[in-house]
Amino acid sequence: MYRALESSRGAVVAERLRTAHTHWTRLRGLLGTPTLPAGEGLWLKPCQQVHMFGMRYPVDVAFLDDEYRIVGLVPSLLPWRVSPKLRQATSVVEVPAGTLERLGLIEGLRIAIDGEADPDDSGRLDTFGTLVCNLVVAALYGLFAAAHLTKGWNTGQWATTMPLVAQEALLVLLFLGRRRSLAVSSRPLDWAIGIAGTLLPLFMRPAERLGPLSALGEVLQAAGLSFAVAGLTFLGRSIGIVAANRGVKTAGAYRLVRHPMYVGYLIGYVGYALSYPSARNALLVAMTLLALNARAVVEERFLAHDPLYRRYLLRTHWRFVPYLY
Repeated sequence: MYRALESSRGAVVAERLRTAHTHWTRLRGLLGTPTLPAGEGLWLKPCQQVHMFGMRYPVDVAFLDDEYRIVGLVPSLLPWRVSPKLRQATSVVEVPAGTLERLGLIEGLRIAIDGEADPDDSGRLDTFGTLVCNLVVAALYGLFAAAHLTKGWNTGQWATTMPLVAQEALLVLLFLGRRRSLAVSSRPLDWAIGIAGTLLPLFMRPAERLGPLSALGEVLQAAGLSFAVAGLTFLGRSIGIVAANRGVKTAGAYRLVRHPMYVGYLIGYVGYALSYPSARNALLVAMTLLALNARAVVEERFLAHDPLYRRYLLRTHWRFVPYLY
């Protein structure tokens, strides 16, 4: 466990400070706990904002910068509330309500944090969560691919069944081999958007008959696959479900638009819906288009904390289509 002290006076802020330094432990936070005992606390890093959804009790919140100096305080943040977002903060310490007032903590004071991390604290949960996430994505892709391979085998419609299978296979393989993130959003909405944009297309299925625009659909699917390959070639293993910083990419197709991979996927999904028109596919494609656009907005907002990405935004103005959007 860590220990947190107010550095100028040595006042104990938290005698037992548990860590939440991965996206899984930050998402969990203090959820499910009946109370936060005196002398205990939670240190979330990286973090600029906290929510109290599902909580049973209030907590005091202290926002810290890179030097652990207090840059913001929220005393007695109540359940089901959301704190302000402090861009200058890099971590947050949550302690029992009343601690800030009792110790007289104010902005500008520095918190000293020392001790050794509990080896069972966040690493195991992060590994378990990643494993579960990988298994879900792999299982859904397996069902998706099996349905399309069966359709192609029975009908010979390989040109309309395989482009999307290949497109999703590339995404899944790179996702399973993704590199560890430098920072990951802990906002539940960001996670919901990321999960929707990734998993919804895996529920699409080939219709009984080809649609009247199947020829155009084949062309769009081939074009979408080409765009996606171009985007993923430069993105590589820097891929994930939720908004995260796995390194800023600015070369190749990313010189033209901010999200070339999403452009390819959107084109491919529309082509698939034209090839296999059905109410199910049309609804899933529409929902995916909305999710991917929201995902692009969320990623840009999250990555804008990185000075390199802020310069990239100023240089590359278009999200999906040059001179249009």
